[in-house]
Amino acid sequence: MKTIVRFGPEGAVEHVEGIAPNPLSGNPVTHTRRCFVHPSGKLIAGIWSCEGGTFEIMSHPSTEMCTILEGEAVIEHEDGSQVTVAPGDSFVIPYGAHTIWHVEGYVRKSFTCHFMENDGPAA
Repeated sequence: MKTIVRFGPEGAVEHVEGIAPNPLSGNPVTHTRRCFVHPSGKLIAGIWSCEGGTFEIMSHPSTEMCTILEGEAVIEHEDGSQVTVAPGDSFVIPYGAHTIWHVEGYVRKSFTCHFMENDGPAA
């Protein structure tokens, strides 16, 4: 059956809670609710949130489209430039991007990740 997939706690097929990768400061606890996982495993979508802290993603494992729903974050690029993202902002994080996320209080986003043919979803 093909139906619309709703994003939210009640529609999640998986909920993962843990510390963000490579924490640099604070206690960046994340919640990932995967609401859609394509049978190939190469496309996932859902809701992600993070509590205050700073963490580094050395090489983003997918091409990810995000929309900020609540809160705010400053995303620092490898060259040191920064962009602040806030509710309503939509953006793409390219595969392989090196970023540092600075979350002062809380941020929540919807996401869709496309994984390359030879890579799998993040754990």
